[in-house]
Amino acid sequence: MTKKSRILAWVGGLAVLLGLAVFVVRNVADFELDDARVSTLKFRSGAADLFGTLMLPAHVQSAPVVLIIHGDGPMDRFASRGYLPLINSLLDAGIGVFTWDKQGIGESSGNWLDQSMSDRAAEALAALACVRMAPGVAGQKVGFLGFSQGGWVIPRAASEGDPDFSVIIGGAVNWRRQGMYYTRLRLADEGLARAEIDVRVREQYQKNDKVFGPLKDQDAAHAFPDMDRAHFNFVLKNYNEDVTPALKTMKGPVLAVWGAQDVNVDAAEDSNVYRAQFAGASGRQVVVVPNATHGLLRAGLFNYQLLSQWPRWKTYLFVALGRHAYAPSTLAFISGWITSSSSTERPTAGGQSTNVGASLARDAPRGRRSI
Repeated sequence: MTKKSRILAWVGGLAVLLGLAVFVVRNVADFELDDARVSTLKFRSGAADLFGTLMLPAHVQSAPVVLIIHGDGPMDRFASRGYLPLINSLLDAGIGVFTWDKQGIGESSGNWLDQSMSDRAAEALAALACVRMAPGVAGQKVGFLGFSQGGWVIPRAASEGDPDFSVIIGGAVNWRRQGMYYTRLRLADEGLARAEIDVRVREQYQKNDKVFGPLKDQDAAHAFPDMDRAHFNFVLKNYNEDVTPALKTMKGPVLAVWGAQDVNVDAAEDSNVYRAQFAGASGRQVVVVPNATHGLLRAGLFNYQLLSQWPRWKTYLFVALGRHAYAPSTLAFISGWITSSSSTERPTAGGQSTNVGASLARDAPRGRRSI
Protein backbone atom coordinates (compact mmCIF):
# COMPACT_ATOMS: atom_id res chain seq x y z
CA MET A 1 0.00 0.00 0.00
CA THR A 2 1.35 3.39 -0.99
CA LYS A 3 1.65 6.28 1.43
CA LYS A 4 -1.22 8.03 -0.34
CA SER A 5 -3.41 4.90 0.00
CA ARG A 6 -2.59 4.63 3.70
CA ILE A 7 -3.54 8.28 4.24
CA LEU A 8 -6.81 7.81 2.37
CA ALA A 9 -7.60 4.69 4.40
CA TRP A 10 -6.80 6.54 7.63
CA VAL A 11 -8.97 9.50 6.63
CA GLY A 12 -11.79 7.16 5.61
CA GLY A 13 -11.60 5.31 8.94
CA LEU A 14 -11.57 8.58 10.84
CA ALA A 15 -14.64 9.75 8.91
CA VAL A 16 -16.47 6.56 9.84
CA LEU A 17 -15.57 6.99 13.52
CA LEU A 18 -16.66 10.61 13.48
CA GLY A 19 -19.93 9.68 11.82
CA LEU A 20 -20.51 6.97 14.42
CA ALA A 21 -19.74 9.44 17.21
CA VAL A 22 -22.24 11.95 15.80
CA PHE A 23 -24.85 9.18 15.51
CA VAL A 24 -24.34 8.11 19.15
CA VAL A 25 -24.35 11.67 20.51
CA ARG A 26 -27.54 12.42 18.62
CA ASN A 27 -29.22 9.27 19.98
CA VAL A 28 -28.04 9.88 23.55
CA ALA A 29 -30.02 13.12 23.32
CA ASP A 30 -33.14 10.92 23.28
CA PHE A 31 -32.61 10.53 27.02
CA GLU A 32 -33.07 14.25 27.69
CA LEU A 33 -36.18 16.43 27.59
CA ASP A 34 -35.01 19.62 25.95
CA ASP A 35 -37.86 20.62 23.65
CA ALA A 36 -41.08 20.22 25.64
CA ARG A 37 -43.34 22.18 27.94
CA VAL A 38 -43.04 20.22 31.18
CA SER A 39 -45.23 20.40 34.28
CA THR A 40 -45.97 18.23 37.31
CA LEU A 41 -49.50 16.97 37.93
CA LYS A 42 -50.96 15.39 41.06
CA PHE A 43 -54.13 13.33 41.21
CA ARG A 44 -55.76 10.96 43.66
CA SER A 45 -56.98 7.39 43.25
CA GLY A 46 -58.42 5.56 46.22
CA ALA A 47 -56.29 6.48 49.22
CA ALA A 48 -53.16 7.20 47.16
CA ASP A 49 -51.75 10.48 45.90
CA LEU A 50 -50.10 10.04 42.50
CA PHE A 51 -47.50 12.36 40.99
CA GLY A 52 -46.46 12.51 37.36
CA THR A 53 -45.00 14.61 34.58
CA LEU A 54 -46.96 16.12 31.70
CA MET A 55 -44.90 16.87 28.60
CA LEU A 56 -46.37 18.83 25.69
CA PRO A 57 -44.61 19.53 22.37
CA ALA A 58 -42.98 22.94 22.55
CA HIS A 59 -44.07 24.12 19.11
CA VAL A 60 -47.41 22.35 18.68
CA GLN A 61 -50.74 23.65 19.88
CA SER A 62 -53.72 21.35 20.33
CA ALA A 63 -51.53 18.25 20.65
CA PRO A 64 -53.14 14.90 21.45
CA VAL A 65 -51.83 13.41 24.70
CA VAL A 66 -51.05 9.80 25.63
CA LEU A 67 -51.13 8.51 29.19
CA ILE A 68 -48.50 5.83 29.70
CA ILE A 69 -49.87 2.78 31.53
CA HIS A 70 -46.97 0.86 33.06
CA GLY A 71 -46.33 -2.85 32.89
CA ASP A 72 -45.47 -4.96 35.92
CA GLY A 73 -42.99 -4.03 38.62
CA PRO A 74 -41.97 -0.98 40.68
CA MET A 75 -41.95 1.54 37.84
CA ASP A 76 -41.23 5.22 38.26
CA ARG A 77 -42.71 7.67 35.76
CA PHE A 78 -39.82 7.36 33.29
CA ALA A 79 -39.05 3.66 33.89
CA SER A 80 -35.55 4.57 35.10
CA ARG A 81 -35.25 6.79 31.97
CA GLY A 82 -35.98 3.85 29.68
CA TYR A 83 -39.17 5.50 28.38
CA LEU A 84 -37.40 8.66 27.25
CA PRO A 85 -36.60 7.60 23.65
CA LEU A 86 -40.26 6.66 23.20
CA ILE A 87 -41.43 9.90 24.83
CA ASN A 88 -39.12 12.04 22.68
CA SER A 89 -40.30 10.21 19.57
CA LEU A 90 -43.91 11.02 20.46
CA LEU A 91 -43.06 14.66 21.25
CA ASP A 92 -41.25 15.00 17.91
CA ALA A 93 -44.42 13.72 16.24
CA GLY A 94 -46.48 16.44 17.95
CA ILE A 95 -47.96 14.17 20.65
CA GLY A 96 -47.94 15.02 24.36
CA VAL A 97 -47.25 12.48 27.11
CA PHE A 98 -48.31 12.09 30.74
CA THR A 99 -46.64 9.45 32.89
CA TRP A 100 -46.69 8.98 36.65
CA ASP A 101 -44.94 7.08 39.42
CA LYS A 102 -46.68 3.83 40.34
CA GLN A 103 -48.07 3.62 43.85
CA GLY A 104 -45.28 3.54 46.44
CA ILE A 105 -42.62 4.52 43.87
CA GLY A 106 -40.99 7.93 43.50
CA GLU A 107 -43.29 10.62 44.85
CA SER A 108 -46.49 8.55 44.79
CA SER A 109 -48.01 7.12 47.96
CA GLY A 110 -49.63 3.72 48.33
CA ASN A 111 -48.28 0.32 47.24
CA TRP A 112 -48.58 -1.05 43.70
CA LEU A 113 -48.56 -4.60 45.08
CA ASP A 114 -51.87 -3.89 46.82
CA GLN A 115 -53.57 -3.13 43.50
CA SER A 116 -55.82 -5.33 41.43
CA MET A 117 -56.16 -4.67 37.72
CA SER A 118 -59.52 -3.10 38.52
CA ASP A 119 -57.74 -0.73 40.92
CA ARG A 120 -55.23 0.15 38.24
CA ALA A 121 -58.02 0.83 35.73
CA ALA A 122 -59.68 3.20 38.23
CA GLU A 123 -56.31 4.94 38.65
CA ALA A 124 -55.92 5.27 34.87
CA LEU A 125 -59.35 6.91 34.65
CA ALA A 126 -58.45 9.30 37.48
CA ALA A 127 -55.31 10.24 35.54
CA LEU A 128 -57.37 10.73 32.38
CA ALA A 129 -59.70 13.14 34.17
CA CYS A 130 -56.74 15.03 35.66
CA VAL A 131 -54.95 15.45 32.33
CA ARG A 132 -58.10 16.61 30.55
CA MET A 133 -58.30 19.47 33.05
CA ALA A 134 -54.63 20.46 32.70
CA PRO A 135 -53.68 23.78 31.06
CA GLY A 136 -52.95 23.34 27.37
CA VAL A 137 -54.83 20.05 27.14
CA ALA A 138 -58.49 20.92 27.62
CA GLY A 139 -60.50 19.97 24.56
CA GLN A 140 -57.75 17.85 23.01
CA LYS A 141 -57.75 14.12 22.36
CA VAL A 142 -56.39 12.16 25.34
CA GLY A 143 -55.90 8.40 25.40
CA PHE A 144 -53.90 5.49 26.77
CA LEU A 145 -50.65 3.85 25.69
CA GLY A 146 -49.69 0.84 27.79
CA PHE A 147 -47.24 -2.02 27.88
CA SER A 148 -47.55 -5.67 28.92
CA GLN A 149 -49.58 -5.75 32.15
CA GLY A 150 -51.16 -2.52 30.92
CA GLY A 151 -53.02 -4.82 28.53
CA TRP A 152 -55.18 -5.93 31.47
CA VAL A 153 -55.70 -2.33 32.59
CA ILE A 154 -56.52 -0.43 29.40
CA PRO A 155 -59.45 -2.53 28.07
CA ARG A 156 -61.15 -2.30 31.46
CA ALA A 157 -60.48 1.46 31.71
CA ALA A 158 -61.60 2.03 28.11
CA SER A 159 -64.81 0.11 28.81
CA GLU A 160 -65.62 1.94 32.05
CA GLY A 161 -64.43 5.37 30.84
CA ASP A 162 -64.16 7.26 27.57
CA PRO A 163 -60.58 7.66 26.32
CA ASP A 164 -60.24 9.13 22.86
CA PHE A 165 -57.96 6.27 21.77
CA SER A 166 -55.99 3.35 23.20
CA VAL A 167 -52.67 1.75 22.21
CA ILE A 168 -51.77 -1.60 23.79
CA ILE A 169 -48.25 -3.01 23.33
CA GLY A 170 -47.44 -6.62 24.21
CA GLY A 171 -50.70 -7.09 26.09
CA ALA A 172 -51.54 -10.53 27.48
CA VAL A 173 -55.10 -11.80 27.48
CA ASN A 174 -55.20 -14.37 30.28
CA TRP A 175 -52.96 -14.06 33.37
CA ARG A 176 -52.86 -17.81 33.99
CA ARG A 177 -51.89 -18.71 30.42
CA GLN A 178 -49.40 -15.85 30.10
CA GLY A 179 -47.40 -16.99 33.11
CA MET A 180 -47.22 -20.53 31.79
CA TYR A 181 -46.13 -19.40 28.32
CA TYR A 182 -43.28 -17.58 30.03
CA THR A 183 -42.43 -20.74 32.01
CA ARG A 184 -42.52 -22.95 28.93
CA LEU A 185 -40.01 -20.77 27.08
CA ARG A 186 -37.74 -20.58 30.13
CA LEU A 187 -37.68 -24.38 30.44
CA ALA A 188 -36.91 -24.69 26.72
CA ASP A 189 -33.97 -22.30 27.16
CA GLU A 190 -32.73 -24.56 29.95
CA GLY A 191 -32.55 -27.40 27.43
CA LEU A 192 -35.46 -29.55 28.58
CA ALA A 193 -37.14 -31.82 26.04
CA ARG A 194 -40.70 -31.07 24.89
CA ALA A 195 -42.17 -34.03 26.80
CA GLU A 196 -40.48 -32.97 30.04
CA ILE A 197 -41.63 -29.40 29.55
CA ASP A 198 -45.23 -30.59 29.10
CA VAL A 199 -45.02 -32.54 32.37
CA ARG A 200 -43.54 -29.58 34.26
CA VAL A 201 -46.18 -27.21 32.87
CA ARG A 202 -49.04 -29.51 33.87
CA GLU A 203 -47.63 -29.81 37.37
CA GLN A 204 -47.20 -26.05 37.64
CA TYR A 205 -50.75 -25.42 36.42
CA GLN A 206 -52.08 -27.78 39.11
CA LYS A 207 -50.01 -26.11 41.82
CA ASN A 208 -50.94 -22.59 40.72
CA ASP A 209 -54.64 -23.35 40.30
CA LYS A 210 -54.87 -24.95 43.74
CA VAL A 211 -53.42 -21.85 45.39
CA PHE A 212 -54.54 -18.95 43.17
CA GLY A 213 -57.55 -20.36 41.32
CA PRO A 214 -61.23 -19.78 42.10
CA LEU A 215 -60.98 -21.43 45.56
CA LYS A 216 -57.91 -19.32 46.49
CA ASP A 217 -56.01 -21.07 49.28
CA GLN A 218 -54.69 -17.92 50.97
CA ASP A 219 -52.81 -19.95 53.58
CA ALA A 220 -50.65 -21.68 50.96
CA ALA A 221 -47.96 -19.00 50.59
CA HIS A 222 -45.46 -21.60 51.83
CA ALA A 223 -45.91 -23.37 48.48
CA PHE A 224 -44.01 -20.49 46.85
CA PRO A 225 -40.99 -19.91 49.10
CA ASP A 226 -39.28 -17.65 46.53
CA MET A 227 -42.24 -15.21 46.63
CA ASP A 228 -42.64 -12.78 49.52
CA ARG A 229 -46.08 -12.28 51.02
CA ALA A 230 -46.71 -8.98 49.24
CA HIS A 231 -46.06 -10.51 45.80
CA PHE A 232 -48.05 -13.60 46.76
CA ASN A 233 -51.06 -11.42 47.62
CA PHE A 234 -50.61 -9.46 44.38
CA VAL A 235 -50.84 -12.66 42.31
CA LEU A 236 -53.75 -13.84 44.46
CA LYS A 237 -55.67 -10.67 43.51
CA ASN A 238 -54.96 -10.96 39.80
CA TYR A 239 -54.41 -14.61 38.83
CA ASN A 240 -57.89 -15.00 37.34
CA GLU A 241 -57.67 -11.90 35.12
CA ASP A 242 -58.88 -12.38 31.57
CA VAL A 243 -59.33 -9.33 29.35
CA THR A 244 -61.45 -11.03 26.68
CA PRO A 245 -64.88 -9.69 27.74
CA ALA A 246 -63.65 -6.10 28.01
CA LEU A 247 -62.24 -6.07 24.47
CA LYS A 248 -65.74 -5.91 22.99
CA THR A 249 -66.84 -2.94 25.10
CA MET A 250 -63.83 -0.62 24.72
CA LYS A 251 -64.63 2.94 23.65
CA GLY A 252 -62.63 4.87 21.07
CA PRO A 253 -60.19 3.63 18.41
CA VAL A 254 -57.81 0.86 19.53
CA LEU A 255 -54.40 -0.19 18.22
CA ALA A 256 -53.05 -3.47 19.62
CA VAL A 257 -49.40 -4.26 18.81
CA TRP A 258 -47.14 -7.22 19.52
CA GLY A 259 -43.58 -8.08 18.65
CA ALA A 260 -43.49 -11.33 16.70
CA GLN A 261 -40.51 -12.54 18.77
CA ASP A 262 -42.15 -11.77 22.13
CA VAL A 263 -40.80 -14.16 24.80
CA ASN A 264 -43.12 -12.92 27.56
CA VAL A 265 -46.55 -13.36 26.00
CA ASP A 266 -47.82 -15.55 23.18
CA ALA A 267 -48.13 -12.89 20.46
CA ALA A 268 -49.74 -15.24 17.93
CA GLU A 269 -52.42 -16.54 20.31
CA ASP A 270 -53.20 -13.23 21.99
CA SER A 271 -53.34 -11.22 18.76
CA ASN A 272 -55.84 -13.78 17.43
CA VAL A 273 -58.03 -13.27 20.49
CA TYR A 274 -58.00 -9.50 19.90
CA ARG A 275 -58.71 -10.02 16.22
CA ALA A 276 -61.74 -12.17 16.98
CA GLN A 277 -63.12 -9.76 19.58
CA PHE A 278 -62.55 -6.74 17.34
CA ALA A 279 -64.22 -8.31 14.29
CA GLY A 280 -66.79 -5.96 12.82
CA ALA A 281 -65.92 -3.07 15.14
CA SER A 282 -64.79 0.26 13.70
CA GLY A 283 -61.47 1.87 14.54
CA ARG A 284 -59.76 -1.36 15.64
CA GLN A 285 -56.36 -2.48 14.36
CA VAL A 286 -54.18 -5.46 15.30
CA VAL A 287 -50.50 -5.43 14.31
CA VAL A 288 -47.77 -8.04 14.77
CA VAL A 289 -44.35 -6.47 14.14
CA PRO A 290 -41.70 -8.79 12.68
CA ASN A 291 -38.32 -9.05 14.42
CA ALA A 292 -39.58 -7.17 17.48
CA THR A 293 -39.57 -7.97 21.20
CA HIS A 294 -42.18 -7.74 23.94
CA GLY A 295 -41.47 -3.99 24.17
CA LEU A 296 -41.03 -3.62 20.36
CA LEU A 297 -37.22 -3.36 20.50
CA ARG A 298 -35.05 -4.98 17.83
CA ALA A 299 -35.28 -8.70 18.59
CA GLY A 300 -31.81 -9.45 17.23
CA LEU A 301 -30.30 -7.23 19.94
CA PHE A 302 -32.66 -7.05 22.91
CA ASN A 303 -34.83 -10.16 23.13
CA TYR A 304 -34.77 -11.10 26.82
CA GLN A 305 -37.61 -11.99 29.17
CA LEU A 306 -36.27 -9.77 31.95
CA LEU A 307 -34.40 -6.50 31.90
CA SER A 308 -32.14 -7.96 34.60
CA GLN A 309 -30.91 -10.49 32.02
CA TRP A 310 -29.36 -7.79 29.83
CA PRO A 311 -25.55 -7.83 29.81
CA ARG A 312 -24.25 -4.41 30.79
CA TRP A 313 -23.05 -3.75 27.26
CA LYS A 314 -26.64 -4.12 26.01
CA THR A 315 -27.67 -1.28 28.30
CA TYR A 316 -24.90 0.85 26.82
CA LEU A 317 -26.04 -0.17 23.34
CA PHE A 318 -29.62 0.83 24.14
CA VAL A 319 -28.39 4.26 25.24
CA ALA A 320 -26.23 4.59 22.12
CA LEU A 321 -29.14 3.69 19.84
CA GLY A 322 -31.87 5.71 21.56
CA ARG A 323 -35.11 5.49 19.62
CA HIS A 324 -33.29 3.41 16.97
CA ALA A 325 -33.25 0.53 19.48
CA TYR A 326 -36.88 -0.03 18.49
CA ALA A 327 -37.81 -2.21 15.53
CA PRO A 328 -37.55 -0.07 12.37
CA SER A 329 -40.55 2.16 11.59
CA THR A 330 -42.48 1.00 14.65
CA LEU A 331 -42.50 4.29 16.55
CA ALA A 332 -43.37 6.27 13.43
CA PHE A 333 -46.25 3.89 12.76
CA ILE A 334 -47.64 4.24 16.30
CA SER A 335 -47.27 8.03 16.27
CA GLY A 336 -48.99 8.21 12.88
CA TRP A 337 -51.84 6.06 14.13
CA ILE A 338 -52.33 8.25 17.22
CA THR A 339 -52.30 11.40 15.09
CA SER A 340 -54.78 9.90 12.66
CA SER A 341 -57.04 8.66 15.48
CA SER A 342 -56.98 12.11 17.04
CA SER A 343 -58.10 13.84 13.85
CA THR A 344 -61.66 14.22 12.62
CA GLU A 345 -61.05 11.29 10.26
CA ARG A 346 -61.05 7.95 12.03
CA PRO A 347 -58.66 5.10 11.09
CA THR A 348 -59.66 2.07 9.08
CA ALA A 349 -62.70 0.25 10.44
CA GLY A 350 -63.47 -3.39 10.94
CA GLY A 351 -60.74 -4.78 13.17
CA GLN A 352 -58.08 -4.62 10.49
CA SER A 353 -55.04 -6.78 11.23
CA THR A 354 -51.46 -6.66 10.05
CA ASN A 355 -49.32 -9.77 10.42
CA VAL A 356 -46.25 -9.07 8.34
CA GLY A 357 -45.56 -5.42 9.05
CA ALA A 358 -46.15 -4.24 5.50
CA SER A 359 -47.69 -1.02 6.74
CA LEU A 360 -44.63 -0.41 8.91
CA ALA A 361 -42.38 -0.64 5.89
CA ARG A 362 -44.49 2.00 4.16
CA ASP A 363 -44.31 4.33 7.16
CA ALA A 364 -40.52 4.23 7.68
CA PRO A 365 -38.48 7.54 8.68
CA ARG A 366 -38.46 2.81 18.77
CA GLY A 367 -40.44 -6.74 33.94
CA ARG A 368 -41.18 -8.94 36.33
CA ARG A 369 -43.17 -11.96 35.21
CA SER A 370 -46.65 -12.88 36.32
CA ILE A 371 -47.07 -16.36 37.72
